[in-house]
Amino acid sequence: MTKRKSFFRGCVLYCCLPLLVLALVSALPIYWFCFHTTPLRVSEETTFVLGPMTSDGKRIDYFLAMEERYYPPEMQTDDNGYRLIVRAMGVNIDNELLRLQVYEKLGLDPNIEPMMKPIEGACTFLHRYARERPDDEAAWALQNKFSFSTSGMWTFDDFPMLKEWYEENTAGLDLLAEAVRKPTFFIPFVREHENTPVAEAMVGMLAIDTVQQAREWARALSARARYRLGIGNIDEAIDDIITIHLLAQHTGKQGTLIYGLVGIAIEGMGRAIGIGSNPEFPSAKKQIERLIAELDALQPRVTVGEMLERERLGGLAALQDMYWWNNLGYYDVQFLDWLFLLMGRMMDINIAMARMNERYDMMITGTMSDDNMLLGELEDLIDSWHLLNPLPLVTVHTRTNRIIDVMMALSIPAVQATREAVRRQECSENIQRLTLALLLYEIDNGTLPEGDWREAIKPYLGENWERYFRCPSARLAEGETNYAMIGGVPNLVASPQQVLVVEVMQPQRLDEGNGRISFEQAMEFGQNGLGGGHVGGINVGLRSGAVRFINANINSERWRSFLDGTATTLP
Repeated sequence: MTKRKSFFRGCVLYCCLPLLVLALVSALPIYWFCFHTTPLRVSEETTFVLGPMTSDGKRIDYFLAMEERYYPPEMQTDDNGYRLIVRAMGVNIDNELLRLQVYEKLGLDPNIEPMMKPIEGACTFLHRYARERPDDEAAWALQNKFSFSTSGMWTFDDFPMLKEWYEENTAGLDLLAEAVRKPTFFIPFVREHENTPVAEAMVGMLAIDTVQQAREWARALSARARYRLGIGNIDEAIDDIITIHLLAQHTGKQGTLIYGLVGIAIEGMGRAIGIGSNPEFPSAKKQIERLIAELDALQPRVTVGEMLERERLGGLAALQDMYWWNNLGYYDVQFLDWLFLLMGRMMDINIAMARMNERYDMMITGTMSDDNMLLGELEDLIDSWHLLNPLPLVTVHTRTNRIIDVMMALSIPAVQATREAVRRQECSENIQRLTLALLLYEIDNGTLPEGDWREAIKPYLGENWERYFRCPSARLAEGETNYAMIGGVPNLVASPQQVLVVEVMQPQRLDEGNGRISFEQAMEFGQNGLGGGHVGGINVGLRSGAVRFINANINSERWRSFLDGTATTLP
């Protein structure tokens, strides 16, 4: 009996041993990919910042690092304009925990009731006004007229119900004008707990509300500026225009590419307002000169590199989350989330972070051509990554670098789009300055220049006059420009909607010709007509002093009305 038991045990052991070995061998990659982690090496090369660490000591707490890095010394003083806004109007966020954090980080008492209602845009007011009166066809007609109108001015005679909007929002807009003129205008970061992804803090609930709020503020300022132009109050309209530009600067400097793009969009709202929109109250020379001086005094707009520096912190934080599965339990994790989490365990975290930093350095210090080169390099890498060539995936070093390169490739189109948005706004700034110089010349001489307009307006542009003739998106040689006026316009009417300066496809020499293209050329977008380096259209300067972006697909008859000055609305 004993011999039989021993024989039986031996057979079981003999049969199970291979299965046990197979199970251990199979479990090794599962352990390696799902449970094994490499300790994080804290250094500038890998983590970029050297602290602080999370409570478990395994990761950098990039949220706290952002606070240490970006919170200004004026954060809890009245030199922080955003603090004035929150104290007066409260903060638009439903999450009580996050709301209390905002008050705490601004040094305010959350129990004090706001003194003012939040600022409401004129379009929002009109939409609410019409929605509350579903049977009032006149209210809906006026709401639609204001929403889709691009006229340069309006009065209470046009929109009588907006008198209520004006009275309710003027005090808030005046406070906003004071707030954006403070040394800083910084919105605090907030999160629910330590494991909240940094991306949620950077573009989460408060951030999204803040972006929408900034756009609403800009729309309200734009509406008030156009009302002031309608009643002939040009100086106060200029105040609102400069307030829009200051708001744009502060918004862009809050952080990520999203904030930067919203800041650029708000700046465009300011440039779209022409102080010469009302023929009954033409702008005086000193008012144009004042607008130019205040625009010149603005701080430089945020650069793409500055935006990417904060994107870098968010990217490194997301990489940590992916590696340590930090997001599990925070979100309702979907298939793609699991895919990214599994990819995280296929990497060495230190190699991955070093590679990500290397790629961010290239994008931050680079240009569009560098982005194209990097994108082409990554496309070649992806093309070579297939089942017939598995060797690059065998070693952890090459595998990690390839995963990071593919991840970074996803962000390059957004970076390229942001670079072009900045260049388009710089072009808009140039064209506005040229247009305002033409208006100054007209005031001094009684007419626009008849010969070479570029030579004529040099005295109004200062010593570095040439820089205003160079669109940063156009391929120009030294001494060339792609900005032109239009000659031979039939039945020309001098109106605020008349187009003065356009972008042309073929560059012109600054020291040759009269700087004009024919009316026939101006009617066409393409090789011999209008165009430039921007995708989808061109910037144009209007006789009102405003700048607009014109879609290349604009209706030809409508475009003709802007060239000859017969248009009744702005493009």
